[in-house]
Amino acid sequence: MRYTLTQDQEYILSVLKETKSMRKSQAFSLLNKLDSEKQESYAARCLNQLRHMRKIAWQTDELFTLSPLWAVPADAEMLAAVDIMLDLTDIKIHALSASTQPFKLCFLSEQHSGSGNYAVTVVRPGTEVSINYALRSIHGDIHTVIFLLQNISQAKEIQTSLPHFFALFDNGKYHYFSEV
Repeated sequence: MRYTLTQDQEYILSVLKETKSMRKSQAFSLLNKLDSEKQESYAARCLNQLRHMRKIAWQTDELFTLSPLWAVPADAEMLAAVDIMLDLTDIKIHALSASTQPFKLCFLSEQHSGSGNYAVTVVRPGTEVSINYALRSIHGDIHTVIFLLQNISQAKEIQTSLPHFFALFDNGKYHYFSEV
């Protein structure tokens, strides 16, 4: 049987193809940014229909993935990068890529004031020097780099001339800052 996807379902799947997994709350946030009138129950219906069409599979009550990847554990760093992407997007994600090292996730988002081109880099303790080195070779298309830190002291170790800021998860939400 052939199913027709709605634009919202296609949008969710386009993001999911890059991120590989998402939380139900992230899918709702994606749709809610497009239209603030959309309720959480609408997002749940979209996801249930995608599951019924075998486009997605639930890994837990809150976490889903593309159906062929149902047995692959979710990438916690990618889920964090998606949270940051959603924090920095006012309206819509126009493009994203999860395959450009040293970045975990690159995205072009529509803002109320224009658009933003971002790249999230996860900074694990001890990787600061290798990240600095990898960023030196970045030329051309300049992103604003968001360094996702595990502790505040890591910010002192990051050295780049690219536009950037730092993100730190604390007390259930991300805090963003430009200097330490």
